[in-house]
This record gives sequence, C-alpha cells and structure tokens, in this order.
Amino acid sequence: MDMQGFHYNLDALFPSEPDFLEDEELCQKDYEYLKRLYPKEVRLIASVLEEYLDRYEYEGSPMYAQYPDAVTIYRMANEIWKMLSMEADREQERHWKNMLQVMVCQEMYVRRRRHDKFCRKFQDCRRR
Repeated sequence: MDMQGFHYNLDALFPSEPDFLEDEELCQKDYEYLKRLYPKEVRLIASVLEEYLDRYEYEGSPMYAQYPDAVTIYRMANEIWKMLSMEADREQERHWKNMLQVMVCQEMYVRRRRHDKFCRKFQDCRRR
C-alpha cells in the first residue's frame, strides 16, 4: 500500500492547549507587578523572604508537603525575622512576625501552584 499522499490533520486530532510557559510567564509578570506595589519596607522583606524560600525549592521539601504545618510556617517566619535584624518593641515585633507568617504562606502558595502545574504538565511529581 502506498502511503504517499495520505496525511493526518494532527491539529484536529490533538486540539491545541494554552502554552504552559507562556501562561506561567504572564502569571509571574502579574505577580511581580503587584509585589512592586508593596510599601518600601515590605518589598525589602519580600526579597529576603524569597531568597530564604529559594532554599526550599527541592522535591521532598516541607514547602511541598501535602499539608504544611503551622510550626514550620512559624519557624520560617522567625528565621526570616532574625535575618532582617530589625529593631522593634515586643508589640511591633509580634505584628511583623504575624505579617511574615502571612507572607510565607502566600509565597509558598505561589510556589506550590507553580510546582504542581509544572508536575502535571511535564512529569509525575507526587507530594509525599
């Protein structure tokens, strides 16, 4: 049988899906823009926090645990607070640490979402 001239319309067989990298890049740009709207002090804290969480970007990290625990979040916020070496009275320190816990949760959410999206698209990563 001669197969010349026999063509499949691959576009019809496999409908196009949004380009993962392009979609992720748009989301990341939007996220970066919104972070630039943070007050000056919070932008500084966010940069330290991001650098700190970069160390947790590995498979099996507590950041990627199915249910991260409050103690881990609290410990991370305290470690970031120590890195900042900010002067504050007890009440101010408590408020800053509360904000840091929220920021850790928010940044972890963004990274977990990106990680899960990547795993679904490119490989079989399973949270342990």
